[in-house]
Amino acid sequence: MALTPEVRAEVRITLESMLEAYGRGDLDEVMSYYLEDDSIVGFGTGADERNLGWQEHRAQIQRDLAQSNQRQVVLDWFKADGLGEVAWAAVECSAWAQTEAGEFRGRLRGSFVLVKRGRAWKIVLSHASLPLASQAEGQSFPST
Repeated sequence: MALTPEVRAEVRITLESMLEAYGRGDLDEVMSYYLEDDSIVGFGTGADERNLGWQEHRAQIQRDLAQSNQRQVVLDWFKADGLGEVAWAAVECSAWAQTEAGEFRGRLRGSFVLVKRGRAWKIVLSHASLPLASQAEGQSFPST
């Protein structure tokens, strides 16, 4: 399975553009990169961050944006592949946000499944999370 370099670039541009819109706090633009469908799924780090369908995912992103007055997510590493009109990608990002609790900096990991709709790639599954601080390098489980 291999995406052409052109298609791989399209997928990367889609994800980078979505992250840039997120950094600007543009909810409508962020959601324009997702397939508007009840079948999409999103996961985040928080125990309650499982979103089923476009409306739930929109509400999650809206919550994220409401809880930070400034934010930036920069794609540092990208790997993608696919088959036909389905692509999957894994990313690592530098994340920064200013919240009421203070400044947050961290390494964000994400995985995405996208489908081709017309000329655009649309996200149908996303999973973004932060590594556990209590899990030492080389260990498979966090310390208690």
